[in-house]
Amino acid sequence: MGKNQIISTFNRFAEMEAKDNSPLYEFWCHRIVQDDFLLDLIEHIPKTQPKPNLFFASVQYLALRSRRPLAHCFLHLEETEFETNFHLLKDFCKENKHELIQLFQTKKVQTNEVQRAAYLYPIFHEIFKRSNKPLTLIEIGTSAGLLLNLDYYQYEIHQSDPIHYGAKGSSLQIHAKNLGDTLIGIDTFEIKNRLGIDLNIIDLKEEDDYYWLQCLIWPEQQQRKENLKKAREIHLNCEKTLLEGDFRKLIPQYIGELNEETQIVIFHTHVANQFPLELKEDLLSMINNLSSKTPIYHVYNNMYDQHLHVDYINSNETTNLKVLKNTDGHGLYFYWN
Repeated sequence: MGKNQIISTFNRFAEMEAKDNSPLYEFWCHRIVQDDFLLDLIEHIPKTQPKPNLFFASVQYLALRSRRPLAHCFLHLEETEFETNFHLLKDFCKENKHELIQLFQTKKVQTNEVQRAAYLYPIFHEIFKRSNKPLTLIEIGTSAGLLLNLDYYQYEIHQSDPIHYGAKGSSLQIHAKNLGDTLIGIDTFEIKNRLGIDLNIIDLKEEDDYYWLQCLIWPEQQQRKENLKKAREIHLNCEKTLLEGDFRKLIPQYIGELNEETQIVIFHTHVANQFPLELKEDLLSMINNLSSKTPIYHVYNNMYDQHLHVDYINSNETTNLKVLKNTDGHGLYFYWN
């Protein structure tokens, strides 16, 4: 990716993602695109990774670990000034260039946004009712697997008539807005199996892995950091299988070994944007082939658009059941239909 593409990427990130969510990162983006040193540094980030996310997370991770002056802006953002912070950022990157490049090559953007469970829960509830079977959840790009625990969280959904669902008394309470059709009658459902697949599994028993996930969260969003802390505590007590490797090999093998009658749900959120076209086609082909033996639900976004899709695939035929348009990437709101 050349400098012009990097500039375009950071401008888009500033306007489409950071704006109204992270004023600091929005400001930094607008200054980074004018700075040749930082643009040259960012060119070291692999093509497969979202460059703004990986750059900012790496800076936050290294700054907090080293306790350099830049760390103060992450810990006490309200006490700092953006222009001063940018000069600290540039000085920090010059002093730690080689350490940052090493992080670019070894770390990945694997945000575990548990807020997305707010709209996944009612989707899985509908699938459970429709199939009348316990669910086998298979998540592609699972990272640490926190969305596989969604029935262990409690939800408060703000709509014309507010609704609560999920695990009553859970230490993690997720709040979201439903701006679409009113949700009603969302009850508990049974999850029989939980499988998460990723090329790089995040192990939340490891402090460094947990710390990296915290640094992927933007500095203004302290509630997301607190949610991650609570989700980690729940995660360590929720039984699941996390496998590292290629989903094209692991999913058919796993499904072939299932010996109980369950409804398989393959899902992934904000992952497929990192897939090349060939891998997307392989994914759909794999699901289609597996459907000749067992019906499968596919819940996904970022394959060909940003909307959240719910497909039912049975005997090589695909039926689109639902599309949630304009769903917030961090799960703060969604439009039910």
